[in-house]
Amino acid sequence: MHNYGRSLVWGPSTAPSLFTGSCKSYSLRYARTRQLIEDGEGDYAALALHSEKGELSFEAQITDGSTNFLDLSTGPKIVVSGISGTVLVTRAVERWTLGQDKVGSITAGVYPGVTGGTGTEAGADLDAFTPAQTLSFIHPGSKIIYGTAGLGHASGVVHGLTITQEWTLVDGDPTPEGVIADVHAYGYLRTIALELLAGASAAAPAVDTVLEVTGAPAHAADHRIESSEFRLATKRGKMYLVNAVWIPAMEE
Repeated sequence: MHNYGRSLVWGPSTAPSLFTGSCKSYSLRYARTRQLIEDGEGDYAALALHSEKGELSFEAQITDGSTNFLDLSTGPKIVVSGISGTVLVTRAVERWTLGQDKVGSITAGVYPGVTGGTGTEAGADLDAFTPAQTLSFIHPGSKIIYGTAGLGHASGVVHGLTITQEWTLVDGDPTPEGVIADVHAYGYLRTIALELLAGASAAAPAVDTVLEVTGAPAHAADHRIESSEFRLATKRGKMYLVNAVWIPAMEE
């Protein structure tokens, strides 16, 4: 894209690249906690702004079949170019949808006053899904992961697959200077949401069984099905909506 006239920073391509992909949107917001202090008559006598932290969100089109998407099971900390302090991911999502490109997104907390500590950084060794780009209607100039081609399930055609990784963050008490100096991260959880167009004689995936998606990345394996929904609608085929969950303790 070309822009004439004013000199501008144009488009999201200038944002940091958090994994192998083309940036589609990027947001970084900083804020402080507002504390209003009352006097003896109930009026506000002072205003304190403390405990500064930021919120980072990032979304990208996956452009390489061998992308090393973040493995948050080892820890939520990531390093982002241009951001000082500690960046801790609360949510990372990989999403495939029929007829659309694969998208990855990150949501994280940014703590300018948190440095060092014993926390563990996120890994970057998750196996990625590598489809064959032989679809007759798409001729990409470079590698992308398009649609749900290559993903299969015994109960039907895969229309959508979403893998979500989550951590819970709890801020420590601020210092006397009003700075958040430590953050606690716990409760890593990985979930899958699967959308299936059911075959004529297909049976609904059973609850409390292991979800198996052919062609999916390795980190989509061994999830335990917690819900299975059968859905019909006018002018729509029979669909199964499946949700499954995984925690690190299930490897033991």
